[in-house]
Amino acid sequence: MDKEIITDNWQADDDRADGLAKVTGKARFTAEHKIPGLVYGVFVCSTIPKGAISNMILSEAKNAPGVIDIIHYLNCPPVPGYKIQEGKNVRNYQGLKVFYNNKVVSNGQPVALVVADTFERAVHAASLVRVEYETEAFETDFDKSKSNAALLKGNDQYSRGEKDAWATAEVKVEAEYEIPIETHNPMEMHGSIAVWEDDTRLTLYDKSQGPKGVQGEMARMFGLEEKNVKVVTEFVGGAFGSALRSWPHVYAAVIAARKLKRPVKVTLNREQMFTIVGYRPQSWQKIGIGAAKDG
Repeated sequence: MDKEIITDNWQADDDRADGLAKVTGKARFTAEHKIPGLVYGVFVCSTIPKGAISNMILSEAKNAPGVIDIIHYLNCPPVPGYKIQEGKNVRNYQGLKVFYNNKVVSNGQPVALVVADTFERAVHAASLVRVEYETEAFETDFDKSKSNAALLKGNDQYSRGEKDAWATAEVKVEAEYEIPIETHNPMEMHGSIAVWEDDTRLTLYDKSQGPKGVQGEMARMFGLEEKNVKVVTEFVGGAFGSALRSWPHVYAAVIAARKLKRPVKVTLNREQMFTIVGYRPQSWQKIGIGAAKDG
């Protein structure tokens, strides 16, 4: 059979919209876009689980070849969406406010962004940043924490009919279920390229499963009209839900590009994929169900 016909049949019967481009190397992923004047941002991440930054020693990193800037909480330009607003129908930002203050809430939290003229130089300079911390007491033992009512968020209760009737039912089942952590580690790691066309228009190349949501979030956070935010996502190299919202590297790229007035690319390495972007957290449920014998 002619080889051309085999290819045509495969496309007709089993086609994926992006399948052929991906397996033949023609697909262009977020970090592969070529932008004139592009510079590269690499995160410096916290090495403690909880506390505060007491000092940042940046002199060696600043003097490294190719370094353009090091952005951190002391020199980060204001982000309009970080400000808490009062009133009805207000959507205040609930995520990590990257470079907002000196507080550390988790190991691996981005505490600085080193920007250089090449990716390799940015990686090298980031390794030269020294951060001193004041550590605070922390608790990471899930089993210990789940039995501490003071640590549990929310105490929602709903009752209808006879309270706890299930406990005296003719037939009842009680069980506990635990689901372990499941990290999202697709082949394509997260990355963003931010390009300010002018002070009011932003183009963002982003690995995203929801470009429309990214557009709205960037508009709110940076005080822009939504129509002036363009989000480009040509292909997604796997995500499993981890690209359904914007993570700290997206904000960092936009902040740096606005401050430096040039395009900035921020990509995560494999280790950072475990600490900076979303995952399915460990969970525990205790369930009791009761019924009469007739169901």
